[in-house]
Amino acid sequence: MRFVSPALKHLVFPALSKSGYLRHAAGDGPAVVTYHGVFPSGYEIRNSALDGNLMHAEALRRQLELLKRRYHVITPDEFLRWSELQWSEEKSGDGKSSQEKRAAVKQSLPPRSILLTCDDALRNTLTEMVPILHDFGLSCLFFATGASAEPTPSMLWYEELYLMVLDAAGPIALNLPEAGISINNVSPRPKQRHAFWWSLVENFSQFSAPSRREFLNRIQQQLGLSENWRSKFVEDTRLAARFLTLDKSGLQQLAAAGMGVGAHSLSHPIFARASDDLAWQEISGSKTVLEKALGQPVWAFGYPFGNTATVTRRDLNFAERAGFRCAFMNTGGGFGATNYRFAIPRVHVTAHMSLSEFEANISGFYRSLRLRFSKRKNEEEQLRPTS
Repeated sequence: MRFVSPALKHLVFPALSKSGYLRHAAGDGPAVVTYHGVFPSGYEIRNSALDGNLMHAEALRRQLELLKRRYHVITPDEFLRWSELQWSEEKSGDGKSSQEKRAAVKQSLPPRSILLTCDDALRNTLTEMVPILHDFGLSCLFFATGASAEPTPSMLWYEELYLMVLDAAGPIALNLPEAGISINNVSPRPKQRHAFWWSLVENFSQFSAPSRREFLNRIQQQLGLSENWRSKFVEDTRLAARFLTLDKSGLQQLAAAGMGVGAHSLSHPIFARASDDLAWQEISGSKTVLEKALGQPVWAFGYPFGNTATVTRRDLNFAERAGFRCAFMNTGGGFGATNYRFAIPRVHVTAHMSLSEFEANISGFYRSLRLRFSKRKNEEEQLRPTS
């Protein structure tokens, strides 16, 4: 989410929300919202860049209360039925006019329908988020990586890397010739370390998950971190809920709780940096392992990172070829956004988003405002199907 001016955040958005303008101005839907989890009770935020995607429990409750009061939150299955009608009607030859087909699609869902989604399937989604959803009688589509099909939990590799970079004492020096990395004296300043971390994420995304694991082990040694450095993220219940993914048992509990489960790749690389073979393996393989773990079809895919800099048209084609029935980006969402079946836009909710800012985003108002004053429209058209 780009910077929102104080005037918009504290004056314009609250006024428009209170007046009812935002919900009444909402365009065609449904709109899709994406979360990344809920902070465990007592967890202390360490770094805004690392933790900024998660929500405080009370903030989530306020958002769900607003959605229940002013919008219609639909189930993943209802969204699937709508999507099948939406895109099957485009190809049907039943003699109906385009206007009749559009009317049938529109009437298949209530007005101002919202789908809730959540990426990564961290442990806190089961311990913190699902109970809140149950309190409101709502369900959510959770996107899990292949790690959640394993018998033991693990950390998302890029978050583990970030934690290592944060814990390194003094200037950083790394030597990983296989990855073309030979770096000395990375400043301890937060901005420099963040930029350094992201450069590593981009670099390592071209390698397989086992290779990335080997790189992380060597980075741990070269940064002087202790051999048992990872143990605190397993033994401390708050850290475990924040950073560990669900294991197979937890994933099954998530589905048994009435939640939808989609795939989020095998190991969460940046697809735009991956080879064709690696990207295909990450997309198709995630469907296979999650379906085996759950014993049920996995019909939706959520692209890792999910923006136009990290996802290519090739990846959209791979999602369709793998047998998914639709796939989701992580930007560009809100009512009125153009939906492509394998690049469905979503509103990315962050920890620092106010309630009125949240509504300005889902209503499509903020997106429309940005399109007027930026080149974002051209960026969002990059993934438009050519035929």
